[in-house]
Amino acid sequence: MKLLLFIDKVYSKIMIFFILLAIPFTIVSVYLYMKLPNIIPVQWGITLIPSNWGNKSTIFIFPIVLMTVPAFMSRKIISSQENSVAERMTEEMIPLVVLAVILIMMIGAYYLYFKII
Repeated sequence: MKLLLFIDKVYSKIMIFFILLAIPFTIVSVYLYMKLPNIIPVQWGITLIPSNWGNKSTIFIFPIVLMTVPAFMSRKIISSQENSVAERMTEEMIPLVVLAVILIMMIGAYYLYFKII
């Protein structure tokens, strides 16, 4: 029972952290939007050579996703009816892993965009 209470407290703080983290990335996206050319790489291969191109407005996808995922993965939306501790922990760990992957992808993409300008 103590573990579940700890998870509930930590989970909400991590979700707030990701929502607040979207603010500086939105500011960086606005800055990049003004500096980048109209067509930018949106997908890179293993060798970091662009393999797909798109409009520069696609840089706003990362901040939007970073803001919406925590909103849909709040404790109120995740079902708390499971009896198993493992099931509840799994349900709370999946959104955190998704957010961490999005954050890593965002940092990598912005690093490459800053190399372009």
